Amino acid sequence: MPLEKEVLKRLTTLVNSFGLSMIAVCEKLGVGISFNKGKVCVGVNAPGSRVATLISLYGEGAHGTLSIFMSEKCFAFFVHTMTGGMIAPDPEDPVALSVAGEVSNMVSGNALTSLFERGYSGLDITPPQILTGSNIKTLRLPEDTGYTFTLPFLVENDPDRAIYLVLLFRR
Repeated sequence: MPLEKEVLKRLTTLVNSFGLSMIAVCEKLGVGISFNKGKVCVGVNAPGSRVATLISLYGEGAHGTLSIFMSEKCFAFFVHTMTGGMIAPDPEDPVALSVAGEVSNMVSGNALTSLFERGYSGLDITPPQILTGSNIKTLRLPEDTGYTFTLPFLVENDPDRAIYLVLLFRR
């Protein structure tokens, strides 16, 4: 079923805002990040994820979720970078996990600012939920009629430091 022109325009704006926000936040942190354009997909594909965050987006013009999935090496890199090595990158330690939550907050906040500047007012986010485990996955329910996209990135061009931005926008 082809998307209506207005829906496609809105989805493009939302996806681009969050993707560019991921890059901008990493650059501000001094983290080298590259967008793996060839691996973008509809649906969810974040293999090897060890830590994930989930933030809900709601308000005028958009409802959905932003999830960030990190491999264990990617998580360790962010913990080391953001704490100056003062905290061990233990995926079972709530303080270390708060780094992943902060990355999600920064990406979401930056994207919301960008969207506001483009006329999307009235959007808000929830505090992040943080998940940890081996090979974290998310499953799409048959009754979920939203649009889901996975935007893959590599940190410092290292395939073992994969980070995935998974966006779901409800119709």
